[in-house]
Amino acid sequence: MCGRVTQFSRWEEVVRDLGLRPSPLAPRYNISPGTPLFSVRREQGELKAEPLPWGFVPSWLAPDLKEEGHANARAEGIFDRPTFKDSAKLRRCIIPVDGYYEWKSEGRTKVPYYFRAADGGPLALAGLWSLRLLADGAVSRTLALVTVAPNREAGAIHSRMPVVLEGTKRAAWLSERAFSSEDFAQLAVSAPDRTLSLYRVSPEVNRVAQDQPCLVEPLVGATDQPDFFGDLLG
Repeated sequence: MCGRVTQFSRWEEVVRDLGLRPSPLAPRYNISPGTPLFSVRREQGELKAEPLPWGFVPSWLAPDLKEEGHANARAEGIFDRPTFKDSAKLRRCIIPVDGYYEWKSEGRTKVPYYFRAADGGPLALAGLWSLRLLADGAVSRTLALVTVAPNREAGAIHSRMPVVLEGTKRAAWLSERAFSSEDFAQLAVSAPDRTLSLYRVSPEVNRVAQDQPCLVEPLVGATDQPDFFGDLLG
């Protein structure tokens, strides 16, 4: 899964590359599900860039019902799952981030790591968004990140990773053209090996109330935190 991301600096480059101007936002170093997450989507032919609540609720859920939103959507077999099928076909979005956190299980302990682009740039993560009419007549839009099997670097820490969109794949993902399952599968793939670098960070990130620059700094004294962790994997 992918349950924490950061948006504090170069994520804005993704928005500009898509031809939009990012809104001024306070830097965030520990964004968790249930809170707003800045994203880019296309709606009624227009590109829109704004925060949406991170926690996907399907459009068909009855307006008067409440449901805990989905932080992630597994790419495999997504067209067979009613929760995500319509959005995979028609409502896709991009979440621009500086990086994301993942936890490695070591016995009963979960050790946090920070992932970023190997070249130091931003990451464009693939997402889905939902449009839902509420009981009071208001419209609710929510989102989830799309995940796939990990590449070599990510697989050393966790069994899943977010879809990272590069180059022309970003515009293709944001197209309003209705996707088939084959179209979706061509874009929702694992990032090539060595796309990401990672290092161990402080367990302070475990606390969602913590949100400061030190969270993305390498943990002092950790022995398994090279910038290019994949170089150690053979």
